[in-house]
Amino acid sequence: MSHRIVICDDSALARKQLCRCLPPPWQDDVRFAGNGHELKALLAQQPADLLFLDLNMPQMDGYQVLQWLQGQPHAPRVIVVSADIQADAYRRVMALGALQFLKKPVVAEPLLNLLGQLGYNLTQETETPPLPAVAFDDALQEICNVAMGRAAANMAELWGQFIELPIPRLRRLGPAELAMLLEGGLSDPELTVISQGFAGHGICGEALLLMQPEGDALLAQLTRANNQAESSPLERQMDTANLVFAVFLSALSQQLDIPFCQSHPVAMSSAPAMSKLPRTLAVEIRYQLPKRGILCELLLLLPESTLPRLHTVMTPLMEH
Repeated sequence: MSHRIVICDDSALARKQLCRCLPPPWQDDVRFAGNGHELKALLAQQPADLLFLDLNMPQMDGYQVLQWLQGQPHAPRVIVVSADIQADAYRRVMALGALQFLKKPVVAEPLLNLLGQLGYNLTQETETPPLPAVAFDDALQEICNVAMGRAAANMAELWGQFIELPIPRLRRLGPAELAMLLEGGLSDPELTVISQGFAGHGICGEALLLMQPEGDALLAQLTRANNQAESSPLERQMDTANLVFAVFLSALSQQLDIPFCQSHPVAMSSAPAMSKLPRTLAVEIRYQLPKRGILCELLLLLPESTLPRLHTVMTPLMEH
């Protein structure tokens, strides 16, 4: 018996990882959508029995899809698969009709157990069909997406606030562009920039946390609201940086299966000379509170020299 299955996720790596976890006989029948609008077009062509749905997507996100499905007469069963693992995200999707919530990256055994509980036949005699390789940038974006979600979940638990998450943005920067970015931030006396380096198995990089006065004001409000001890702005910012860096880099390390050594976080006061700056791949992530403003921004800097090694480490994720 064939199953009409759709995986809706903007990440090619996430779609591939999830499809690989399904029983092999199912994999030939899976259709893919990159956002809610593409999903609507697919369902108009042919309904689905089961939908695996991401939350953070461009144009039409998972929450909007769930709301739309409530008005559809032949809506599929929905399992949400997301890097945003905040408790509020879970409550919201379950209230909107999702059957279950799985965190990224998907692991085959819990997924198959869930499908068995839902009454699906999980025969796996068929050989697994090949899937196309995933581009390096897409794979790295998804790995950072998972790390971003775990850091947000920790912040949300600490402060009792839902953290709004973006899609991580990747940019390649030359020395002049990187210098302009760093100097622009460090020349602003009101902007705090905290840095932490990391390295392991030939891969190295630097994580920066950027915080404007508005973000610190939000931090102060959250601290008071949760009856936490009063602290200076720099102490609050350092505490936030320690939290974000620790969880983000730990999630990065786990997914790459590489232990990272990390330097102590420091508040930066000046940018390195442009002659010392390498070409760099930058990953930008903005954490914000809905309707209240930007809390902080995370900037992950990966020098060009480390990318070949990173590509090698990520090859099993991209090709298998």
